[in-house]
Amino acid sequence: MANWGSSSALKHFQRGETIFSEGDPGDWAYIIESGRVEVAVSVDGRLIPLRILTSGDVLGEMAVMDTAPRSASAKALEETVCVAISSRQISERVQEADPIVKLLMDTLLHRIRSTPQVTASKKARLATDFQPQSPAENNQVLDKMRLESELRAALDHQQLRPHYQPLVNIQTRQILGFEALMRWFSPTRGHVSPGEFTSIAEETSLIIPIGQHTLQQACRDLSQLQRGCPGWPLFMSINVAPRQLAEATFLGELQTIIDQYGLQPSQIKLEVTERVFMENPVALEMLQACRQAGFYIALDDFGTGFSSLNYLTRFEVDGFKIDRAFVQEILTNQRTQVLLESMLALAHGLGMETVVEGIETLEQLTVLQQAGCDIGQGYLFGKPLPFAQIQQLLAQVLTHNLVTS
Repeated sequence: MANWGSSSALKHFQRGETIFSEGDPGDWAYIIESGRVEVAVSVDGRLIPLRILTSGDVLGEMAVMDTAPRSASAKALEETVCVAISSRQISERVQEADPIVKLLMDTLLHRIRSTPQVTASKKARLATDFQPQSPAENNQVLDKMRLESELRAALDHQQLRPHYQPLVNIQTRQILGFEALMRWFSPTRGHVSPGEFTSIAEETSLIIPIGQHTLQQACRDLSQLQRGCPGWPLFMSINVAPRQLAEATFLGELQTIIDQYGLQPSQIKLEVTERVFMENPVALEMLQACRQAGFYIALDDFGTGFSSLNYLTRFEVDGFKIDRAFVQEILTNQRTQVLLESMLALAHGLGMETVVEGIETLEQLTVLQQAGCDIGQGYLFGKPLPFAQIQQLLAQVLTHNLVTS
């Protein structure tokens, strides 16, 4: 019997085990990781093999795409491991596709299902006559689907955990708060790049539960840190995506979370990229509602887009974060230093706070101190750390302050 253990997106089938039968509902498609699968159809009460699929092949996708019953059966010829792709994963992409693409896909599926694939005659194509090869250009797409399935399993089993990077006063180097940065250690892939799994999450509805999990965990941890540092106000910066802000319940849920942990709205800094201004008017309205409710709004990666200044003339934000790309060149490129100083002057002229990320050296720090930056972030002050290590860091700082006071 198949092992449908929920700790992984991988599904294991034993030799001779049926993966699905003709007429079954199309709940799942499968990417074969290892093993061999025979696909067959029923003709006059007999199963006629159509083909044998191996590692890298996909099966069961048609029924998932058009929700029709299975038109064939599939069984494992040997011990087989597959990545299961849910109908929800497929339907999300179908619904968001261009209408012309959807029409062409529907037409193609109808044509395939209407074409007899096998007859009882001796001319039937048997399994040994067909050895499909996965086109090289499809490998990236298949791996993306694998990653999404594993990410869903990781969320269900709390493999996604926030790390926290210090944000410090650029002049005194005192810790003011932290940025919550989600990390994922996969049992099969090891450490997965945040950029890799975040982009997948933002393309799908996964960003909603992942975002809510991040908010819940970060606020809970901030509350605990704050209790250990009475009289030392701390804040938490949390990245939010346009899809999250487009949810009508976002502000209400956020308010419920901070009430649960005894936090003030001013202690939560919501970081957004320029995409929120371009993609979704509903998300933009929610962002403004959050600001009116007292939450701090910051524009992330300022200076890397094309229309940042235009947005600042139309929408109020409380601050912006200058991308690390500017910091990397401030010691070697005079033009970059001038641009960075201009952005800092712009922010202060508008009454906005500035955060500069990617600070790694004392030389960079000196330039930014002279330029008037407000808050610094980077390896010079600390790497993103698990919550327990952040607790230790604050305890050391408090002990040092008591000794030197």
